Amino acid sequence: MKGLRKYLAPFTPDISGAAAVLYAMGGIIVISDAGGCTGNVCGFDEPRWFSSKSAIFSAGLRDIDAILGRDDKFIDKIKIAAARLDAAFVAVIGTPVPAVIATDYKALCRMTEARIGLPALAVDTTGMALYDEGQEKAYRALFETFATCRGRGIEDFVCILGATPLDLPASDSAAHIKNALERSNGVKAVVCGEEGSLEFIGRAGEAQKNIVVSPSGLRIARELKEKFGTPYETFYPLDEFDARRFREAHGGKRTLIVHQQILAEALRRELENSGGCERISVASWFRMDGELMREGDVRLEEEDDLLRFVEAGSFDTVVGDPLFVRALRGWRGDFAPLPHFAVSGSLHAAEREEDLWHGLCA
Repeated sequence: MKGLRKYLAPFTPDISGAAAVLYAMGGIIVISDAGGCTGNVCGFDEPRWFSSKSAIFSAGLRDIDAILGRDDKFIDKIKIAAARLDAAFVAVIGTPVPAVIATDYKALCRMTEARIGLPALAVDTTGMALYDEGQEKAYRALFETFATCRGRGIEDFVCILGATPLDLPASDSAAHIKNALERSNGVKAVVCGEEGSLEFIGRAGEAQKNIVVSPSGLRIARELKEKFGTPYETFYPLDEFDARRFREAHGGKRTLIVHQQILAEALRRELENSGGCERISVASWFRMDGELMREGDVRLEEEDDLLRFVEAGSFDTVVGDPLFVRALRGWRGDFAPLPHFAVSGSLHAAEREEDLWHGLCA
């Protein structure tokens, strides 16, 4: 049955993906719902709630508000919040309710800017897509609103796209990527979506290069290349020592890596460079960019697709979120854990270890 889940939990939706991009940027984030979607974002889909705060609000919509389209009441609530917070912008994130009643987001943003005096942007998520689509829409809304500066490229400034806790194996992965780039290339790396990055989004046309670490950042990187001529590359820094340890523990076998595509591709290349693996394929339930796919890679659709693909490919080793073990019922192979928060809502398997990839060899 299409969409049936017996072993895997529902993956993180587009609403939470959009909120993850905006989480630390110093804006007022308003989720246009009655309260349930906001509860999911704050209670389950955002690991940073355990260590930091963000100004995320529910619109608190009621039936009569949705039926009558009472945008004035909505904006009154935002105005009260803006009076109490030192916010840089207002962002409205869509849910099934505004999708059903066809909310005019452009008009809503214009009214908000006129009444409150802050830049306003909207992310037209519906709650029916996955987190990476919500992230892609949030990046696009941010850059369309703030990236107006066209200047000369600054040699030591690169922007990292697609680095949220939903994409990465550990809560400190974004810092790991940033530090790795700065050490190896001697640049100032800015993670789009981190605190203070709004200024650099406004200077996007000055970036020497954009580094894309997950597929959710690919579309905006290509648009920035077209708009400003800024080159981009897909890249995820891995420690060669950790790749070698993984090969020693699991190498020489037919391996399937199930994660977001760019991280999975980086791990595949490291294992290939280390030698010893007979065949390595990449699969994901999330976006699989055609330009990055190789023969034998696949985008999964249904829960049972994973087990069928593993058995058809005679894979000896599967790398992926620990939750996938439940969907591999009856398979007798070697499983290597690589957490993906958007899948299981848990990063504890990686965070117990001293370094990012130690969990691969546990």
